[in-house]
Amino acid sequence: MGAARRFRYACIMMNVIAIPTELAAAARSSASDAQGNALEAEVQTSAGNPCRHCLRRANAGERLTLFSHSPFDRQNPYKEHGPIFVHSDGCERYATPHELPADFVDRPIVLRAYDREQRIARVAVVVDGATQLRAEQLLSDPEIAFLHARSFTHGCFLFRIEREAAAL
Repeated sequence: MGAARRFRYACIMMNVIAIPTELAAAARSSASDAQGNALEAEVQTSAGNPCRHCLRRANAGERLTLFSHSPFDRQNPYKEHGPIFVHSDGCERYATPHELPADFVDRPIVLRAYDREQRIARVAVVVDGATQLRAEQLLSDPEIAFLHARSFTHGCFLFRIEREAAAL
């Protein structure tokens, strides 16, 4: 086992966080989002759009609801709102927090690292399938509070990654 793998198990354990169930439920049952955008289910004509609640890419024929969301809780210039999808007919929240979601492991992705003030501190563009390793490297910096996994092509928020307490 390589040094990076030993490092992962010795020092860094990730916590992958999907949007809260309450937020997904509100998007499914509301006529509009917090920004006043009308909400309605869209049948997917092809596979690919990811649900931010179950962290799975939708299949053709599934219904998704698109709404505007900010993954930040602090008011600052980095607090952006952007489009995200949830399965319109419900889904289970992602329940394997110590593993990257299968639909995102080998795909190109952008990891944005934020400090405690929720300001961008570093960015990693991952195109070689080394998302787990790059996330662990970013989280090994004590100045990094959390990461956002972002769409490589559109820049949209996918999910949050935090560091778990050291597993020594």
